[in-house]
Order: sequence, then structure tokens, then C-alpha cells
Amino acid sequence: MSKKIFKIIFIVLVSIFVFVKLDDIDAVNQNSSLKDLKNSMAKLDRERQAASSRKNQTEKEIKSMESDIDRINKEIEDNNKAIEDAYDKIADLDEEIINKQKEIDNLLSFLQVSEGENVYLEYVFQAKNFTDFIYRGAVVEQLTKYNDDLIDDMYKKIEENKALQVQLQEDIKKGEQTIKNFEEKLKTKNLTLGDLIKDETDAEAEYAASKREVQYYEKIFKENKCKETTSINECLGVAFANKLTRPVNSGWINSEWGLRFHPTKHTWRLHNGIDIGVSTGTKVYASAPGVVVKKIVRSSCGGNELYIRHNLKGVGTVQTYYYHLSAFKVKVGDKVDTNTVIALSGGGESYDACSTGPHLHFGVSVVSPSSDKRNNPRNFINFPAKGKKFKTRYY
Repeated sequence: MSKKIFKIIFIVLVSIFVFVKLDDIDAVNQNSSLKDLKNSMAKLDRERQAASSRKNQTEKEIKSMESDIDRINKEIEDNNKAIEDAYDKIADLDEEIINKQKEIDNLLSFLQVSEGENVYLEYVFQAKNFTDFIYRGAVVEQLTKYNDDLIDDMYKKIEENKALQVQLQEDIKKGEQTIKNFEEKLKTKNLTLGDLIKDETDAEAEYAASKREVQYYEKIFKENKCKETTSINECLGVAFANKLTRPVNSGWINSEWGLRFHPTKHTWRLHNGIDIGVSTGTKVYASAPGVVVKKIVRSSCGGNELYIRHNLKGVGTVQTYYYHLSAFKVKVGDKVDTNTVIALSGGGESYDACSTGPHLHFGVSVVSPSSDKRNNPRNFINFPAKGKKFKTRYY
């Protein structure tokens, strides 16, 4: 009785282990077909068009902003011209104020009190008759009013001068701030445009590679007289692989799978593979028997990329991918095994924005008719801990 219970418990535990392990790698029973691949290509085409649309929209926004900047620069030029004119006007006002001051001084000199007697009164009382007295009084009144008007006008122009200078300073500050704001916005937009251009380039490269892959499969399916719904593995005769092996003879793990702060883009992103530290030109091997299905040349975030399709025992279709390559040694359609040198490692190339130095980015994805899910390579291969070195492909 106890033996039966033990067997039951053992079977349950094994079942749980297998279930968890397969779930970890997102195992699938159904292999993708050419029809599924065409659907994936159509999706990539939509993504490509969307990336192009985003880039074009940003370019329009930048052109609009550049037009606004040109308009503001024209306004600033006009303001500078107005400032020059205003300074000329200020100089004229200063000269006019000086002339007014002289005129007032002359008038005051005429009206000044001399020898204790008021010249106004002397002038008035020297009248020969009453009519002349009235006339002389009116003249004195007019002279007095003229004197007051001159003084008021002088101070008015002084205030006008001050107000004009204040307004000019405000216009200068406003123009400088407007330019600063536009420069900041334009800087941000140009940075965004740079990323969008890279996104569009990568989407174009991904679509082009997928298109070549589909064309290759169409040719093979036609030659082998397979239906579009036939499994790709079946039609191509992809050999079964018992397991995956390390892609290089030696190296060390310098970056793990998972979320990390990106070293070049400076944002948190999913690192969808393991980075293996190797020198440039290191031989890269196929991780298992399979078929080369895709090559991407000079991606802005991955450099030269290679994808190999495998039929992994107990899992189904998987793809291994190899990034930051300095040279390809195989072409799409080549059948490879674990002894095949598929590429030479690279990393740190100027066009590869996601690489800071020589290394190989290695990843594994499980392929189904509806998805291509990236997985942690450690679910398939025994790699040493981060920072540790290995000296063999096998374990």
C-alpha cells in the first residue's frame, strides 16, 4: 500500500516538474506553417508602415517648428531693427530735450528778477494807456503759459524716453526666451526623430528579412510540393535536436536575461538574451542542428543578426538568434549542425547603437503559429553565473 502511494506521489511530482519546465519555455505542440509565417510577415509590414508614419509625422512637426523658428527669427530681426530705430529716436529726444532746456533757460533769463524789480511788472506798468496795459498783460500771460508748456513737454519726453527703454528691454528678454524655448523643443524633437528613424530602419530590415525568409520557404514548399498549411519543419525536413549547446567554445557571462537599465539608451528595457564576453572575430557555432532562416544586416540595435530554426525534442520549433556579428559564414537556407561555424563575433561597431564593446548576444525563442516568444536561454542551456567563465561548449 505504501509503495503504491509512493509511486502516485512520485508520478505527480514528476508531472508537476515537467509542466513547470515546459511552461517556463512556453512550449508548443503545433509547428508553424508557411501560411503562419506569411501572417507574421503581414504583421511586420503593418509595424513597418506604422514606424514610417510616426517618423513622417515627427518630420512634419519638426518642419513646422523650424518654420516657427524662422518666423520668430524674422520677428527678432524686426525687433532689432526697431531697437536701432528706437535708440535713434532716444538720441533725437535727448537732443530735443537739450534744445528745450536751452529755450527755457533763455526765457527764464528774460523773465528773471533783476535789481529787486520784477521784469514782468516793469513791462506791464510801462504801458502808455489802458489798451496797451491790457495787451502787455496778455503777452505776459502767454509767455508764462508757454514757459509751463515747455517744461511739461520736456518732462513728458523724458518719461517717454524712459518708457521706451523699458519696453525695448522687455522685448529683448521676450525674444531671447522664445528662442530658448524653441531650441529646447527642437532639440527634443530631433532626438525623438533620431530614434524613430532607427525604429523605421530596423522595421524595414526586419520586414525585408522576413520577406526573404518567406520567399525562400515558398521556393522550398514548391519544390517539395508542400501545402502552405504544412509544418515548415516537416516540409524542410529539419532534423530533431536533443538539446541546445553553447554557441562559442569559451567566454564569460557579462549580462543576464531580463529587465535591465540599457547601457546606451538609458532606459529600463527587457534584455531578451544573454551577453557572452568574447573578443572580436571569435568563431560562433550553431547551438543545435537546424536551418538558417533569417539574416539582418547592420541593424541599429543588434548589428548583424542571424536566426536559425530548430526542431527541439520535447519542445517543438525554436529559433536561436545571434547578434553583434562581424561576419556571416552561412546563408539563408543552409542546413547546419553543432560543428558549423555560422559567423564571427563582433560588437562595438559605430552603426550598432546597442553595443558598447565586443561580445555575442545569444537568445532563444519558442515559435508557434501565432507568436515568436523570446525566452531565457538558461531554460535551455547550462551557462555559468554572471561574471564566471566557461571553457567548453558542452556541459
